[in-house]
Formats: sequence, structure tokens, C-alpha cells
Amino acid sequence: MSKLPFTLSVLALSIATAHAETDTQNEGVQEMETVVVTATRYTQTPDKIAGAVTVIDSEDIKQQSIVSDDLTSILATLVPGMTPSRQKMSNQGENLRGRQALIMIDGVPQVNPLRNGNRYGYTIDPSMVERIEVVNGASAVQGMGATGGIINYITKGAKPGDDWKQTIGTRVTSSLDNDGTGGKVFYNISKYDDEFDLFFGGSWDQQGLYYDGNGNPIGMNDIQGETQDSDATDIFFKGGFNFDEGNQRVELTANTYTIEANGNYKGVKGDFANGIPGTVEPGSPSGQPVSNEAQLFNLQYTNYNLGNGMLTAQMFYQDYDAVFGQATWNPTETKAEDQGAISSQKTGFKVGYETYDLLDLDDTWVFGLDGLHDQTEQTLDQSGLNVTPLMEYYSLAPFVQGDFLVTDALRLSTGVRYESVRVKVSDGQTLYGYGIDGHNSEIIGGTQDSSKAVFNVGAIYTFTDEFSTFASFNQGFGLPDIGRVLRGVWINEENTPPQQVGTPIDFNTMLAVEPVVTDNYELGLTYRGDKLFASASTYMSVAKYGANLELNNNGTYDVKRQRTEVMGYELTSTYQVLDSTKLSAMYAHVEGEVDTTGDGSVDSDMDLKNLSPDRLMLAVSHNFSDVLASRIQYNYLFDAKKSAYKVADEQNFDGYGLVDFSTHYDMRDKGRIAFGIENVMDEQYINYFSQIRNHNSYYFSGRGRTFSLSYEFDF
Repeated sequence: MSKLPFTLSVLALSIATAHAETDTQNEGVQEMETVVVTATRYTQTPDKIAGAVTVIDSEDIKQQSIVSDDLTSILATLVPGMTPSRQKMSNQGENLRGRQALIMIDGVPQVNPLRNGNRYGYTIDPSMVERIEVVNGASAVQGMGATGGIINYITKGAKPGDDWKQTIGTRVTSSLDNDGTGGKVFYNISKYDDEFDLFFGGSWDQQGLYYDGNGNPIGMNDIQGETQDSDATDIFFKGGFNFDEGNQRVELTANTYTIEANGNYKGVKGDFANGIPGTVEPGSPSGQPVSNEAQLFNLQYTNYNLGNGMLTAQMFYQDYDAVFGQATWNPTETKAEDQGAISSQKTGFKVGYETYDLLDLDDTWVFGLDGLHDQTEQTLDQSGLNVTPLMEYYSLAPFVQGDFLVTDALRLSTGVRYESVRVKVSDGQTLYGYGIDGHNSEIIGGTQDSSKAVFNVGAIYTFTDEFSTFASFNQGFGLPDIGRVLRGVWINEENTPPQQVGTPIDFNTMLAVEPVVTDNYELGLTYRGDKLFASASTYMSVAKYGANLELNNNGTYDVKRQRTEVMGYELTSTYQVLDSTKLSAMYAHVEGEVDTTGDGSVDSDMDLKNLSPDRLMLAVSHNFSDVLASRIQYNYLFDAKKSAYKVADEQNFDGYGLVDFSTHYDMRDKGRIAFGIENVMDEQYINYFSQIRNHNSYYFSGRGRTFSLSYEFDF
């Protein structure tokens, strides 16, 4: 495989070492910007949001990237209700509070509403992300898909003081094993002026093999895709123009991201029954390289002084293509294997007008209208056949959202959004292997319309300047995986009689595609003192007609429309022991039940694939000086055990704990150098998804001790 990124990384690190000189002059403490959250559709500080919100700022991203330069791992570490990262290209099984999260980049949805290929975690490189806003729990303020919450990646841009500022950076990662070394290089340049600002960035990341705690190569998922033995590139641009004395602004963002397997190794299946994880062997998997490609164009206009408020208008386009590995599809009577691909294109707009003091109660309101069109199809690369027919999604949604003071201590928030959705499906035919008894089944296309008003209401009561409590009710609106439903009738409505050979699949009468409306109830307490921050929240999420993935006897997952109830609680705390030392702690618990009998009451444990295990995170951060800082963190996943409906074997998860270490040194005008160790103790473990998947092809160990060394330099 090409060694260019690794060679460039070593070269840059060598230059850094040659020029590294200690410079400990104090340049002063920079004033910290006020943290605001835009994922709620208007600018709010977290203390005005009636719910659990996590803001991962640029320093958090940099710190966690020292250990693992992967956004799914960063989220899994810092967001309480997030499931563990799979360390794969696929996000299957990665949920927020037991349900799907809406992933966005600058407000542009990355999740496909019609066919979820579980690749939405890899559409942008972490080096292009300024901060991450996470709104935990069901929400409809951003539209479809946020039944578990919202994750909004806010991209970087030029900052005041940037005068064609350039940054070059590099990162070397290694397990010190054969072909277990990877390298990354990135570059950005930025210019900030009163009238215009520009930011351009590029990155190239090449990953080697991953090794487990026993020193064995970690197995590859040749079908769903890998981040190991892969190349990833990202080219990013953001440009803004201010006019009308700074009262108006136009901004364009463009990003193109690609990750592709190198094809130097192929997977060797594990043995789930005997606890032997999969590994690899030299050789190229059959077919085209597994890949993910995503292009994004986002144009935004802002008028900061229009009447008594601010107008924002956004238009966007996303083009997404995912290629999967060769697998058994049985597309025809004589052909067994083929290679799947999902293609999706989104166009949309968002308009919002934010205004203030309409009630003279320190109130803020936003009135808006969103529109989205998505067309998606899943095809086979070799035979040229469709796995699903062409599917189209149309939505139009007016909304209003706001908050206001009732008394000096009580702030209320409320909002309503009217979702109007149309799903259009073309005529088609199932693959031979997905039809009734090995026959192709005709798909009768058509149109289904649905509409629903979804509400939210919340309250924050402030007892003192430090102590407050909140209560909230939020509804989320989403769709089941319609493409999975359409590709074969073995996925069907609960209690539907078996179909006969020759019976078509009629989309017009298919109940399994009705929208999922999730009701989320939450209570919380927050304390913000000079040294201590602590928060606790408990929630219950109910979907009367949920879309649940359930493991069947063939080892694959069916879409089941069942009542689902998810309950949990989260605890987070930080304590500033000294000016230089901070302790952090986090604990999360989630559980779920489903209705398997159709009587409207839950009666069985939810499949563990939809949930995360109980998790404890402890961390100590220490600044040795104003230029040298370190962090050590411990993540422990507790044991879990659930019965799996219609599967003889129970799901069992054997918990594990991992220690990570990072340190970084700011050499001032000589650059910044960082060193990290993932899994310091070289713990041997089987990752969460593999333990509960019950399948040889998905039985993988997690990464063992992995070292990283990075350097970046401004000029």
C-alpha cells in the first residue's frame, strides 16, 4: 500500500523535533467566548435549554483526537447516552439514548431517511470541525430522524486576527506491529477581514492494520466496510462576504469527503460460539473497493438587523454514495454474490426569523419553514439490478419555537412544528433471493402521504444563581428504514399472514412505512458553582408505533413496528480541584422494552443492538504549566444481559474498562506537539456490538494499545 501520508508525517515530525525549543513566556489568558447552541434553531446558551445538552468545543475535539482521531469515538467518549464506537466504517448499532440521532453538518442532514446504510459517521474529517452540539432526547426542531437526539457538527471558519494564517499538521498512529502504522497530514489557510473571510482546509489520512490486546490483527468486515487499511481525504472550503455595514452576510460552505479501502487484506471470520474473534489474511476482497463519498454545498444568507430580529435563509445540497463489499444477494436464480451500493441526493432549504421581546418577557422566538427532497436507491454493482426501487422523500414543515420568562426564576419554552411528508416509490421487483420462496416479487409503486403536528414544552426553574431544575416534553418525528422494508417481504408487519408466491408488494397499502413519532419526557437538576458543576437527568421515551431492529433466526435483522419504551438516567460532573487540575465523571444507564404481542403494552426486553450498556467515565486533566497539559481517562462498560425475542440464545455482554492517556505541549511559535495512548493497559476485549450480534462475520476484538504522535505548526 502507498506509504506517502506516513512518509510525510514522519518528515514533518522530524522537522518539528529539529526546531523544537522551549518557550514558556506567558502570552496572557484569552477571554473565553460564550458557548451558544444553534441546533435548537436559534442561538441559546445551554442554561436556557430545558434539556440535557452536550457541547464539545474545539479544545475537547483536539484533546480527544490525540487519542483517537475519529468522530464516532469522540462522541462515544463524551456524550453520556451514546453507544460505544464500533471502530468500523459502519455505524450500525451506534445510537443515542436507544434511538437514532439526526446527524448534521452546519444544519444539513447527513442521515438518509429512506435507506439507512449506517455510514453517516464518516462524511467529514475531524480536522474540519470546530465544535459539536448534541441535544439529547427526541426533538423535531430540525425535522426528520431525531428520535434519539441531534448531533450537529459546526465546521471551522476564519477567525478575527487571521491574516492568511496557515496551519500544517501531521499525525502518526501505530500499534508497533506489522503494517500497524498509519499517518495523517492536514493543511488549512484562513483570512479574516471586516468585509470577507475565507477558510480552506484539506486532509489525507491513511490507516494501517488495527491490532488487539493479544497482538493479533483485528478482523475486517469486508461487507459493511472498515476504517483500518483505508485512505480518507477531505477538501473543505468556507467563504463569507459581509455588506450593508456588517448587517448582512452571505456564506458558502463546500466539503467533499472520501474514505476507501486499500484492499491489502481480507477478513477471516471469527467463531462466536467458541469466543475466537475474526482476523485478516493478505489478499484483496472481491469486487470494487468499499467506500464512502459525501459532497456538501451549503449557501446561507443572514440579515442581522431586519425589523426587530434576524433572518437566516439556507439552501443546501448533499450527494452521498456508499459502496459495500461483495456478499450473498442471490440476485438471480443462477448468481449468488454481488456488490451493493446506496446512492442518495438531498436538496433542501431552511428559513428562520428570530425576533425578541414580543411579550416583553425577555423572550426570544423563531418562526420558520423547512423543505427537503431526498431521492435514494440501493443497487447491485455487478448485475445492475435494483435492491430497492427508486424512492423519493418530500417534506415541508412550518414551525415556531421560543422561550420566555414567567417570573425571575421561571423560564418556559414551547414550540410546534407541522410535518407534512410524501414518500414516492417507483415500480420495481425484488431480487430473486428476497422474493417469496426464492421467486422475484413485483413491487407496486405509489405514494404515501402523512402529516403530523409535533410539540415541545419545557420549563427551567432557578432556585439560586448556582442551582436550577428543568422539565420537558419533546416529540420526535422519523421514518422507519423504508428501503429495508421494500427490498423483501420477509420484513413485514407484525402478525401479517405469510404471503403466497406471486403476491406483489404494494407500497400503497404497506403499514410498515408509517412515520415514527416519539414522545420524550425528561426531568433534570443542574448545579453550576465556582468549582463544581453537576447535572442529573432522567428520561422516558415512548414510541407507540416504533421501528425496531430485531435479530431473527437467520442472523439478520428485521424491521419490527412495535411499541417501544426506553428509560434511562445520566449523571455528569466536573470539579476544579486546583486551578490546574480538573476531575470529570459521567455515568449513563439506559434500558428498553418492546410490545411483542401487539396488545399495546410492552412485555419483553429490547434487543441490545438498539441500546448501550451502562457506562462510567472518569478523567483527570492537569495543566503542568500554561504550555504543558495532560489527561488520563477511564471508560468502563458494565455487563449486560437481555433475552432476544424469537432467538434461542440470550444476548450477553461481558463488560470491560479502557484507560486512555494524552498530553500536549505548546511550543509557541515553534508549533504544538501531542502524544497519546489508546488502551494504555492493552486490554483484550470483544467490542460491544460484536458480543451482542451473535454472528461469526461480526465477531471482532477491539483495538489494543495504540500510540499516536502529532504535530502542528502555524505560519
